[in-house]
Amino acid sequence: MTNYSKALEKSDGYQYSPSVMSKLSFLPHSKPDSTYLKKTNGNSSITISASEGKWAYGTIPRMFLLHVRSLIKNGDACVDVEHHTVYLDKTYHSFCESIGINYTGADRERALTMVKNLATTSIVLENWSSDKFKTIHSFFVANYVGLNYGTSNKSQSYIKFSPEMWALLTENCVPLNSTIIKQLKNDALALDVYQWLAFRANSVRRETCVSWDALRAQFKYDGYPMRKFKYKFKTVLEKIQRAWPELKIKTTDAGVTVCPSIPSIYSVENNTVEDVKPVVDDYSVATHSSIASIASGNDVVEGTVETGSNTKSEPHVKASPRQDGDGRKGEGFNPF
Repeated sequence: MTNYSKALEKSDGYQYSPSVMSKLSFLPHSKPDSTYLKKTNGNSSITISASEGKWAYGTIPRMFLLHVRSLIKNGDACVDVEHHTVYLDKTYHSFCESIGINYTGADRERALTMVKNLATTSIVLENWSSDKFKTIHSFFVANYVGLNYGTSNKSQSYIKFSPEMWALLTENCVPLNSTIIKQLKNDALALDVYQWLAFRANSVRRETCVSWDALRAQFKYDGYPMRKFKYKFKTVLEKIQRAWPELKIKTTDAGVTVCPSIPSIYSVENNTVEDVKPVVDDYSVATHSSIASIASGNDVVEGTVETGSNTKSEPHVKASPRQDGDGRKGEGFNPF
C-alpha cells in the first residue's frame, strides 16, 4: 500500500465518486423528454430508464451518490454492508445541509422524492465479447426504499441497494476535494466534468485531446447545439480551474487537451500548506476502477451515446486493472 492510499484509508475529509460517475455522465442534467438514455463505449453500453417517467436528474441525485459513496468508504455507522443498506435520517440531514437544502418542508420533500426517483431508476448493462457473445445485466438502483416524509422519528428512512448497484458503489472510488464539490454543488454539468477530470487528469501520462464531438456525446446528446455546448463546457472548465488551479487543461478548435496534473485533493487553493501531501507516481493505480471501463491502458476510444433514437460518438476511458481503494484487487460486480 502506498503512502497516498494509506492517507486515503485513514481520512474522512475527502468525498468519493463512484467510478462509474467519473467515466460516464449517465444521470441527466435536466428532466429528459425521452423515456431512456443510452451510452455506448466500444462493445459495452449502459441504458438508464425512469420508472413511470419520474427521472432523477440535476444536482441532488449526484450529490446523494457522492454522499453515499463517501459513507461507505469511511465505514459510517449508518451503513449496513451485509444488507447493502444505508440509513438516511441523521446522515440525510447532514447531506441536505451540505448542499443547502432545508431539512424541513417542501425542500426536504423534493430531495426525498429525487432519491425515490433515483432508487426506482433501472439500468441495463450490455457487453459484446470478441467472439460475439453478448451479456446483459438488468437491475434497479435499489431493491427497497423507505422514506419518512413526516416529522416523527419512529420510522427511519433507508435505501437498500440492489446487489449490482452496491457493487458499482463499492468498487474502487475516485477521491474528490470536498471544498471543490461545495463550490460546484449547484451545477450538475460542473459536477460531472470535475469527477471526470479528477479521474482523467491523474490517469494520463501524456497530453490527450478529446474532441468536441466526443465530449458533447458524453456530457450532452446528439443534436445539442455545438456552439452552445462549447460555451457551457468552457464556462464549466473555467469554474473548475478557479477551484483547482493546478489542473492543466487547454481548449482548442479540435477539443479539450487534458494534461497530467496534481490531484485535486492536493490543491493548494483548498488546503493549508500542512495539508498538502506529496504526489505519488502510482496515483492512477490507487484510483482506477473497472466499472464502466474496459481493461487496461489510457487511450481514448470512440463510442456512442443515444437519447431516444439519436446516436453520437463519445470518449471511452480505459483504466488499469481493477483495484479497491486501498490498492487491493477488487472482487465486485464487473459487467464490462
